Amino acid sequence: MSVESLGMIEVRGFLGAVVAADAALKAADVDLQDVQITSGGLVTVLLRGDVSAVNASVDAGVSSIGQLGCLISHHVISRLDGQVDKMTTPPQPPTDEHDSGQKEKNSLQQDTSNNQLADGVKKQDDITNHTWVTSKEKLEKMKVTELRHQAYQMNLQTMSKAQIKMGSKNNLIKAILSDIERRRNK
Repeated sequence: MSVESLGMIEVRGFLGAVVAADAALKAADVDLQDVQITSGGLVTVLLRGDVSAVNASVDAGVSSIGQLGCLISHHVISRLDGQVDKMTTPPQPPTDEHDSGQKEKNSLQQDTSNNQLADGVKKQDDITNHTWVTSKEKLEKMKVTELRHQAYQMNLQTMSKAQIKMGSKNNLIKAILSDIERRRNK
């Protein structure tokens, strides 16, 4: 019987987090639960799986960033308590009401949206396959950090990652809405 555990690798900077996560995911059968970016450039990679797999993946992730000099700390929690599980599970982004009725339809469409057409051209990204907030009113109620998270997920064409990181709430909302409109018009 496998026991669910949580592995954490905390580094300074995004580069170290990417390298550590890549090595950890390649080393063992674990899932990347979340990447938490906090102030001061600290990034924590959260990995889930059975105890032995998480131990092996954390060890591999830590050894892969040894030369980068960015490791802050690492730890594995075996038999994760339910309350800690809730604390470490990323919140689900709010969705529009009409999206919840289409989840089953979207899950069926998602498999085909990434497939290649017969002529080798990839199908265009369909905005309905994502759980992004699409209404201006709901975007205005979101925190700036939530807007930035959605902007990163959307891979906005109108803003660079640096602009998203430093963007104001109004600029982020405008960019998200224009990108959603652009995707709908494709």
